[in-house]
Amino acid sequence: MTIRYTGNGAYGYANSLYMALRESGAPTELPEPGFLECLTTMPFGTDYLRVGRDLLVYFSSPLANPDQGLSTALDALGWECREERDGTAEVALARLGEAAARGPVLAGPLDMGALGYMPQHAQLSGSDHFVVVLGVEGERVRVHDPDGYPCVAMPAVEFLRAWRAERVRYAPTPYAMRSGFRQTRRPTRAAMIARTLGAARAGLAADPGGPDRYGGPRAFRLLAADLRGAMAKRLVGHLTSFALPLCGPAQSRRGRVPARGRARGGRGALRAEGPVLRRGPVLGRAGALDGHRRPDGGSR
Repeated sequence: MTIRYTGNGAYGYANSLYMALRESGAPTELPEPGFLECLTTMPFGTDYLRVGRDLLVYFSSPLANPDQGLSTALDALGWECREERDGTAEVALARLGEAAARGPVLAGPLDMGALGYMPQHAQLSGSDHFVVVLGVEGERVRVHDPDGYPCVAMPAVEFLRAWRAERVRYAPTPYAMRSGFRQTRRPTRAAMIARTLGAARAGLAADPGGPDRYGGPRAFRLLAADLRGAMAKRLVGHLTSFALPLCGPAQSRRGRVPARGRARGGRGALRAEGPVLRRGPVLGRAGALDGHRRPDGGSR
């Protein structure tokens, strides 16, 4: 199967969804990947994990994960698909091959640590990722990886290892895939925004409450304190190489999306927009304080 490629950056789930919908007959006004990413509601919130010496912050909703976010975005867009997961490796591979012969398949989450074509995959174990499967060709699986790897043909055994997603913390079952995409409604952009505003506001305010996971304003207060403490160097490395570069492009989108729906979204859109517009420039300036560029991949 030939599918036009979109990617060369982060947000594997949004770029993969864009490719899958475009090749499933989406109209020319299919929203851009940045808009799709916002419809997942993933960018709205803060998720700070403090487990022993592991301090990791994601500028994303603690109430959702990319797998759930894809379902949220599809609902807002007015699309449906066939969602399948679990089973044995042999059954999953056969299912994947049959689905890919009919049309694009969005597969994931995958464990990036098992994607051998990525130069730094050994350092990415447990990081989640999403790809579009083009076909199963004998002992190889051909994929479009939106992180900058179009038309990759990888050994099926390697793909299955990544697809099991054993170390991806939010993956309850292996071999998750979506196929058979079809549009059932044609909502306006304003209607799409309105359908996700409630989840966006909830994500911004959400705080799991600890003792090892925090969100909302408390996450930022704890993060500021930790940056002044003994773990600062380790935490700064995570922020400058992953978290801040990853969230940078999304911050500008997050401010624009509610604004586009302002005319119809009313006060709810304005309430969702305010905190995001204030936070975006702050995170952008923080990312610019360090000269390092993100050396690795990751969908979040």
